[in-house]
Amino acid sequence: MDLYTNNILELASTIPVTSRLKQPDVTVTKRTAICGSSITLDLNISESKISEVGLDIKACALGQASASIFLTHAIGTDIETILELRKNLKTFLDRGSFLIKDPFAGYKYFEPAQKVPYRHDSVLLILDASIEALQKVSGLKTKSN
Repeated sequence: MDLYTNNILELASTIPVTSRLKQPDVTVTKRTAICGSSITLDLNISESKISEVGLDIKACALGQASASIFLTHAIGTDIETILELRKNLKTFLDRGSFLIKDPFAGYKYFEPAQKVPYRHDSVLLILDASIEALQKVSGLKTKSN
């Protein structure tokens, strides 16, 4: 089975966010060790939910496709939703149980990646960056209160 299916390539070419935010509440840059994919994610947060996204991505098609699925539905998402999504995506990549519901059901297209464990970090990169960014913001708010 080919890793870069037509679905993955189409998703990779349709990332809904391709520019940085001018004044983000938080910025996180993350990189995968094995393939060198990197993203810089800018978020604005309102009421503990993502309200605006900026992105600079230099990643393989897997990382780009994952970013496309997530960012299409990121606005209004909170950290609990992203943590659950990451847990379910990791389970799917590791063991094949697909527990992800809409609006993120597009992650089903990553089934070929199950056979390539060293590429899982690329798929998880956007979620890891989003979680880190939301944790930073909640940490900042906690300290200032």
